[in-house]
Amino acid sequence: MDSSGTFPRGSGTFAKKKVALAGSPAGILRGAGSVLSLAGYAVYAAESVEDLEVIAPEKIPDLVILDAAFPPDGGVGACRRLREKAHWRTVSMMLVVPAGLPHLEEALVPGINDFMLAPFPAAELLDKTKRLTLIPARRELNTLARVRDGRPDGTLLLGKTLNVSENGLLVEIESAIAIGRVIEIEFFLPEDPQPLNAKGRVMRRTTELDHFHPAFGIRFTEISEKDQGRIDAFVAERERAGFRR
Repeated sequence: MDSSGTFPRGSGTFAKKKVALAGSPAGILRGAGSVLSLAGYAVYAAESVEDLEVIAPEKIPDLVILDAAFPPDGGVGACRRLREKAHWRTVSMMLVVPAGLPHLEEALVPGINDFMLAPFPAAELLDKTKRLTLIPARRELNTLARVRDGRPDGTLLLGKTLNVSENGLLVEIESAIAIGRVIEIEFFLPEDPQPLNAKGRVMRRTTELDHFHPAFGIRFTEISEKDQGRIDAFVAERERAGFRR
């Protein structure tokens, strides 16, 4: 790293995937830097959110790994603060949480793309880092989703809402769902702690995100007027801001 706090561009280093470790070197991220460096990543250590904010837009990392206790307002607070800037909306962010911390699921709501429990094995760190730096995720959403098969004995699955339209969702989940199946889904919009609920039919499986878990297109079949209005307002605001589905 050069004296300006940005990534060096000599000797081919600029071609490496760049990972910022946001947390105390002696905290729950300890050891992660050496594992990632040995695997070929360019690693930058940040001990406050200001260390990240000073990075020039053309030199921002491909992934930020956030300690849940990252100062001054925690890893989730840092994520929210960075996402306010346009050039940070295309950066993957992963939260590391001490095992046993409550309300872990809510960490996905504000724009965190994945999480790990500490202490974590090196193999898990490398697997998640590879996936989150290989394919840019859809940063406009990436919020928590809970999917339940519509049958009486349907299993509850956790996933992420990748995209939303007036008519349905694109959802990434860990297990495959049969095309045509009717499901119940609870999901969130960014920066909104109140869940939305709907029923929908699985219409397609996308191969676009083949390094992640399966992603499925779901068309709404039943949704309240209030929740439909929230979605319509969100989609209209995104279009005004220049996002496209």
